[in-house]
Amino acid sequence: MKPKELVIAAALIILFSTLVSGCQMVEQTGSAKITKKTFIEEFVMKAVAAKKEVRLSLKAVREGAQVRVTVNLENPNLKPITSTQAWLSFDPALLQGKSINVKDSAFSLMAPYDNTFDNKAGLAMVGRANPKPLTDKTIKVAELVFDTAKDGTAMVDAYDYQDDLSGHTSANVLVNGKPFNILLKPDSPLLIIE
Repeated sequence: MKPKELVIAAALIILFSTLVSGCQMVEQTGSAKITKKTFIEEFVMKAVAAKKEVRLSLKAVREGAQVRVTVNLENPNLKPITSTQAWLSFDPALLQGKSINVKDSAFSLMAPYDNTFDNKAGLAMVGRANPKPLTDKTIKVAELVFDTAKDGTAMVDAYDYQDDLSGHTSANVLVNGKPFNILLKPDSPLLIIE
């Protein structure tokens, strides 16, 4: 480093340490004590954890009148994902859900009432979780098997995506025991089956 850069770096370190030490003041809120430093650290942790970096990815393989769709989470920055919901919508006039295979899923737990099809409404409802966070670059969620009801181009979309946890399509991390959705908004359509 050049001498000028060293002086600037030293000044920044002193300024930062002064700022942090000045944040040690304690505020009384009810019966709990919260330091401003703790509040700032938690805010920064939540902002970093909640950055949306994970993508929902679908890959289809057609075998005669049947289509196998692999559902993955693409996790390039190895975020610690604890659960996911991957509800998908499809045209029930073109596709009929047959089975959801989770044998090779990286997630070991199922969400109640998920991992099934509603062929009348055209929904595949997948919900998975794991006791320990998963940090692989590609995380297999499930394999869906559809029967093609008739010829045509079928589209599969993410169902009810929301930035927070109020929707039905998410990839979640825990920060201080609180879940955050870090799934990027899926493309529409998410998958085209010819």
